[in-house]
Amino acid sequence: MMLFFPILCLSLISYCTASLDSIHRRHARTPDTPVRRAQSNPDPAVAGSTDEGWAEFPDIPDATAYPDWVVDKDRNAKIPVYQSSGLDPAAVKRAVIILPGKPRDCWYYWNVMNNALYVAAEADPSIKREEVSILGPCFFAENDLNAGAAKSDQLTWGLTTWVRGSSNVGPDSIKDFSAYDVIDSLVSYYMDTDTFPNLNVVMIAGHSAGAQMAQRYLALRKSTKNDERLHYWIANPGSILWLTEDRPLANETCEGFDTFKYGLADGFPAYATKDARKKGREGLVSRYRQRNAHYAWGLADEGAGDTRCQAQTQGMTHLERGQNFVAMLDGMSNGMPNHTTVDFVEGASHDNVEMMNSAAGGDKLFRYDYNGTNVVYATSGEPNYDAEAANGSAINLFPQTMAMLVLITSALLLH
Repeated sequence: MMLFFPILCLSLISYCTASLDSIHRRHARTPDTPVRRAQSNPDPAVAGSTDEGWAEFPDIPDATAYPDWVVDKDRNAKIPVYQSSGLDPAAVKRAVIILPGKPRDCWYYWNVMNNALYVAAEADPSIKREEVSILGPCFFAENDLNAGAAKSDQLTWGLTTWVRGSSNVGPDSIKDFSAYDVIDSLVSYYMDTDTFPNLNVVMIAGHSAGAQMAQRYLALRKSTKNDERLHYWIANPGSILWLTEDRPLANETCEGFDTFKYGLADGFPAYATKDARKKGREGLVSRYRQRNAHYAWGLADEGAGDTRCQAQTQGMTHLERGQNFVAMLDGMSNGMPNHTTVDFVEGASHDNVEMMNSAAGGDKLFRYDYNGTNVVYATSGEPNYDAEAANGSAINLFPQTMAMLVLITSALLLH
């Protein structure tokens, strides 16, 4: 009997090891298995620069370039946009409005998002390109008008004022048109059930400056009947609109740390001044917490981003600000909002390609609530496209292991 028990234990260990090795082999790609790579279109080469102004509004693969997309018919307000080409509106289930980064290079961000859709569809066949419409608005500045990319009858803004929802600076015939008014118009376009009868989700997505814009717009947009279908993907913002009055790195000498775009005390753009005063901080925060917000930070994003003291009261790097913001949300009286997800992406830096192409990026941008199921996800790390299959295999090991334990127990009792 003294020898029998160790032998049975060794047998059990050997059996479990072999079973786990079998599971690993079923879910790991063998070295000689060919790796399928998703299509990837090259970044557009465009004359000009963010400082001197862009000289052209180029054509790009898979997109239709609309130089005169009307955002307000009565006021003849229009901007250039890119939109996925060749789609049947009745087949579209999801729209992604991708906001540009600080350089205003809307063609680049549309192309990166389109490539990310190729990656996501390759990883998950349930994501179908013909069911996803990507639209990229261009918020051009006066220097783009001078260089040639913008036209005199298009809306223009200051170099970065569009991020915070400021009013346009041109043309002279149109006054007080906020960059957030533009997003309102684009959302309404996709929410029209006569045009898109099967659309379930509109995702407003942004990285870096685009993420700052998406988060501020989330906070200031007035409620509509379609809010449950509207989602926001906010990745690696340089600074954050803070919801509470306190800051993790308080600095009494820093004036304006709670003024919009950093906080909710005052300083709102004309787009929301009246509504913000009426609601106050409590009302704005309550509405904010009801919205479908999906945050994402790269765990290697240690860049300083916004170096102004108002941003530094939130943290010294993109990642630290994100971690502090999540802690702030979690520490509020009602805890983490129900319709909020958080992804910290392993190995990703301040890189929109890494963030959008990650499994977490693909999950939120293209798959989350794909069929309008209103599934609420918990705060998460990097999701695994094969997690369900892997979990199934692990569970299948349990009855076999229990059977072996029963055999051991029976043998000990007989001896």
